[in-house]
Amino acid sequence: MQCEGERILTVPEEIGDVESPMVTGNEWVSLPDISPANAGIATLNVIHMASKGLVEWVGPEEPSGHARPRRAPFLAPYIAGGEGEAVTLGPCWTWERMADWIPCARTRISAPSGDECTLTLIICAPVGERGFVIRFELSDLVAVTRGQAIHFKVGLAGRWGATLSTIFTRRGMHVANHAYYSGWTKSLVLEARGVSSIVALAAACSRPMEWALSGRSGASEEEAWEPGDGTGQIAFSVWTNASLEPGETWAADFWFAANADPDGAATTSVHQRRVGYRAALSRTLRWLEDRSHRRRIPAHMAEKAQGAMSRADYNLHFCRFFAHGRAIDTEELVMLTSRSPRYYVSAAFWPRDTFLWAFPAMLASDPAFAREVLLTGFARHVANMGIHAHYIDGVLLYPGFELDQHASYLVALGSYVQRTGDMSILSHPAVRAGLARFEEVLAEQRHSEAALYRTFLDPSDDPVKYPYLTYDNALIWRAFASLAEIARTAGDNATASRYADTAQQVRTAVFERLVVGGPFGPMFVWSADLEGGFELYDDPPGSLLLLPYYGFIDRNDVRYANTAKYIMSEHNPYRIAHGDYPGAGCVHAARPWPMHACNMVMAGIADSESLELIAKAPLDGELACESVYESGGKVATGGGFATFAGYLSMALAQAVMSGATTA
Repeated sequence: MQCEGERILTVPEEIGDVESPMVTGNEWVSLPDISPANAGIATLNVIHMASKGLVEWVGPEEPSGHARPRRAPFLAPYIAGGEGEAVTLGPCWTWERMADWIPCARTRISAPSGDECTLTLIICAPVGERGFVIRFELSDLVAVTRGQAIHFKVGLAGRWGATLSTIFTRRGMHVANHAYYSGWTKSLVLEARGVSSIVALAAACSRPMEWALSGRSGASEEEAWEPGDGTGQIAFSVWTNASLEPGETWAADFWFAANADPDGAATTSVHQRRVGYRAALSRTLRWLEDRSHRRRIPAHMAEKAQGAMSRADYNLHFCRFFAHGRAIDTEELVMLTSRSPRYYVSAAFWPRDTFLWAFPAMLASDPAFAREVLLTGFARHVANMGIHAHYIDGVLLYPGFELDQHASYLVALGSYVQRTGDMSILSHPAVRAGLARFEEVLAEQRHSEAALYRTFLDPSDDPVKYPYLTYDNALIWRAFASLAEIARTAGDNATASRYADTAQQVRTAVFERLVVGGPFGPMFVWSADLEGGFELYDDPPGSLLLLPYYGFIDRNDVRYANTAKYIMSEHNPYRIAHGDYPGAGCVHAARPWPMHACNMVMAGIADSESLELIAKAPLDGELACESVYESGGKVATGGGFATFAGYLSMALAQAVMSGATTA
């Protein structure tokens, strides 16, 4: 029987040919949109539990002639001559990433006098610090008059256009934007205030700092100010004076501290300057290197695939800091799809996204953090276990039962225990409650005769045509099989036997009820109603290619081989066979999906097409995205896809480990 109700699809809008940004951030603050053209920071955000999502500082809207309004940068570097005359920043910026995460940009600058030097910008969000630092370095002076120093004003110009709240949609917050200079902490403070403070950002410098608000330099140590033009916009700038001698390097560090109110932001900025740039950078570099994929891959293999390894670690760090973070107002760990508003449903929790895509990468890189993710997920989100999407605080956001989401908690738990041997997690009250909830909800979805379970939404979050999905039921098998292994290890043979029997019943039912004759012989259906109706299809977020990856079947089994052959053949209506980067998509986005390519790698059946797509295609500035244009390989839908970035990083690391790629 076909599912009732209107099959409304929520397909994403294609992005078009746009420039992908540089990104960076840490657990407290995200910088998701740094322009490669001019190093301007379009927006920065923090997680705010009371707002149930992100709070963003953004620049003002500017006329663009496009349907989507463009915004001026919130922050942009600027340099002026000693007398205030404009200095030209070179049009060509070269970028690199320190430890595959910290952006570093260089360009030549030319003063009106004809003097030239190199400007280096390093944008670092130090691990553990509630904010970020922008380091300016001037070097390689070529002076018109040899032997003489040249003088600059070096700093950042800011335009605070609005404060936005983001879950799916970016909305202006009904807050008053305030700015003032704190003489006590020597920082310029930007506060978004409702009834009380929502968030605040403080700017300070490692050298004596000057400042201006709306073009007016501060006349006193404490000057409160708020916009009087009714727009809520605040123009501000902070700078320091530089003197550069031939053969020298001059540096200054501008710190930006975020907190829940102005006092916290301003005093946090004091702390950051006390720590200092070099100590914060050194600590962060060690932290990143200790968690990199390179750490667990033989050096000779990593050396042969520098490009792939760099991309793998960039995506790993992106997943860590954009799919996870700490709420600025409660300090709680939060899991979400992405802290980049480039992703169209960014600031919400999908169990599948966290536990099936991000979690394996977190487990490989930082098992202690993976444990915290698991416990937080069970404690906060298990009440709505299996339901489509949650607010970051666990409250129901988007109804609809998804079997893959339901299974994901237990699949992640099983992989954690198997990797770490940490049986103590099973005694945690949240985990015990989750195990009981898992079986309670699942019983409601079981077919009356066959040991198969129904779903309302598929792994692309769209309504199913038929309710019994092969992939989803394979995940349920994996969940019960994992529980059996855990119980057996704990010495509870009776419970282990019960779970093992249930797992075997599911597996048998899949083979008996979800296999049909296909174009190449017996193969798995995508979905069925168990009354004769079925659908041949595949969906990258829940692909049948992954059945061996989860241990459900050997990849040499004829039923699996025929299924994989179908997915990669002309019989699959969503197989794109032309272009620079061919691949498979789905009805949700009919372009090649990097996730499909990752599935091929993780299933052990990668071909040159899939390897090229994940290792060499531009993607979203090398970061994971939902789909790409087959011509050129740039992001088509779902840019800034942070949870998937973890899975992409694992696939790239696996490709290097297996010797499949030396890109």
